[in-house]
Amino acid sequence: MICARKTHQLVLLILIGLSVLVRIARADGGAVMCQRASAPFAITLFSREMPLRPGPADLSVLLEQPGAHSPILDARVFISLEHENGTIIRTEATRNQARNKLLYCSLFTLPKSGHWKISLHVIRGNDKADMVYDSVVAEAPPALLSNWKLISFPPVVIILFVINQRLRRKGSAVKV
Repeated sequence: MICARKTHQLVLLILIGLSVLVRIARADGGAVMCQRASAPFAITLFSREMPLRPGPADLSVLLEQPGAHSPILDARVFISLEHENGTIIRTEATRNQARNKLLYCSLFTLPKSGHWKISLHVIRGNDKADMVYDSVVAEAPPALLSNWKLISFPPVVIILFVINQRLRRKGSAVKV
């Protein structure tokens, strides 16, 4: 009984220790990159990760009425990204792609790091607004660092198994 309690306490401590290593949870939109009032809209641009890195990217846009802070759900949002060397990516952000249906989301692939100019063009009926934001896309992390969770999982399971077996042997030696 005492051995089982110690095992549970040890497993709990390990889980708490591992949870400290996990990134902080964020809202559906991610981290706020930019927020501006561009009449007749208040525009907030979110990114799933900060800083942006080459590879799959997710930009989300929240449109609000400036005074009322109520979301606008019937607009069209176009995103254009221009790299410092002239590479251009154009995409439309839609609510269909977003998990949070208050946001307009666009999923695309960033080909390289460097300075990118992100331009948003919003259309709602006769109302139009533009927003420009300069962003730096960081270098891609080394493969080992970006996959550390997958790589570390098997050794952690093996270590927990070994600890479990040793505690069981000690418990059975005490009972005899």
